[in-house]
Amino acid sequence: MTMTVPNPTDNQTATTTDSIIFPDGLVGCQDWKNFILMTDDGDEELPVAILQSLDDASISLMVTDPRFLEPSFAPKLSAQDYADLGLDDGGQTVMYCTLSTADGWLTANLLGPLVLNPLTRRGKQIVVVDSVFSTRYRVAPLGSSGV
Repeated sequence: MTMTVPNPTDNQTATTTDSIIFPDGLVGCQDWKNFILMTDDGDEELPVAILQSLDDASISLMVTDPRFLEPSFAPKLSAQDYADLGLDDGGQTVMYCTLSTADGWLTANLLGPLVLNPLTRRGKQIVVVDSVFSTRYRVAPLGSSGV
């Protein structure tokens, strides 16, 4: 099934044949299971996308590749994580982190990345432990620069 979902707050749209499914939902939000990834049609190099919930239209999460923010970011996935994603141990994944604003900063959650199997579009939010990173990793100050 192909669907186009407009975002009423801007000019972004998403066209997809399949949603991204998080069978267990997201941490603290187990009912948020079905999403589509919305990118700006005019700028494929833009490092930020919107993960739009199909379960609740009012939920949209800004996401980016965490390696864009911190090249050394490489959380270890367990054998169970790979199995949950339907991948062989060490299989190819795509990873995103959520972005938010806090205390005058654009921040990234590097302790709860979203990991996807790009072939099946099955996802899982993993919890990173024993890390130097945080749920509010500072990306950029908010202010007059337009951020």
